[in-house]
Amino acid sequence: MGREREYTMRSSRLSMAGSGYAPSLSMVVPALNEELLLEEFLRKSVADLRRVADDFEILLVDDGSTDRTLAIAKELAREIPELRILSFGRNLGTGKNIVPAYQEATKEIVFNNTVDAFFDTGDLPHILPHLEHFDAVSGYRTDLKANNLYQKALTTGNRLLIRLLFGMPFRAFQTLQFHRRGFLQQIELEAASSFLSPELLYKAWRSGKTVKEIPVTFHPRTRGKAKGGKPIHVLRSLCDIFRFWFQWVVLRRGDASGEPRQNPR
Repeated sequence: MGREREYTMRSSRLSMAGSGYAPSLSMVVPALNEELLLEEFLRKSVADLRRVADDFEILLVDDGSTDRTLAIAKELAREIPELRILSFGRNLGTGKNIVPAYQEATKEIVFNNTVDAFFDTGDLPHILPHLEHFDAVSGYRTDLKANNLYQKALTTGNRLLIRLLFGMPFRAFQTLQFHRRGFLQQIELEAASSFLSPELLYKAWRSGKTVKEIPVTFHPRTRGKAKGGKPIHVLRSLCDIFRFWFQWVVLRRGDASGEPRQNPR
């Protein structure tokens, strides 16, 4: 899976069996016209989550779907008590669509996923033990082979620009992230685009949280159409990047205050 990187330089390997750490979990999932994948995704997610947590919830955000996504979710909610549905009747867009779910989460650890399951919840036993020793976990892709040239250019450009402007030492910023609910309640989520993911990392880093980076296996979409990467989404993200760079770095205003510190060795 590639070389692990962590800023505390710990090299020990952890396992669910060895740690016995089993926090309650909130999985936040946006959905836009995902009728082809939704039921399969939710049933697998529930089965995987029940293997690692006695207490969990799935917060599904219907982002203004025009197909049967919302109807399917409501049908499944009748038999899956852990499924909570948030629907606002309109499309809020990438990033902004999951802020309400982060605010509504009730469990100890909150993490994000997508209906096309870029992250396989079956891998949770390899990730959760790290949260016994770190404040947050950021899972980055190690293989971009599934991306076309345009997607690779976007990914590389986004990473380099954010690293240059914000000075964060992380390997990647558009990542799978696990945060503690207490941290999410302490900060204001401001981004209205895919910059929400880098925002979370930046505010965790600036507030002195310990962040463990781990490689995760990417799972390409099997059905339906990808929703990200459109020019309007890229433009919104760029606007947020420069707006918050000016606000947080240049003017030093907002929640992301204080000096970053090194994670304890």
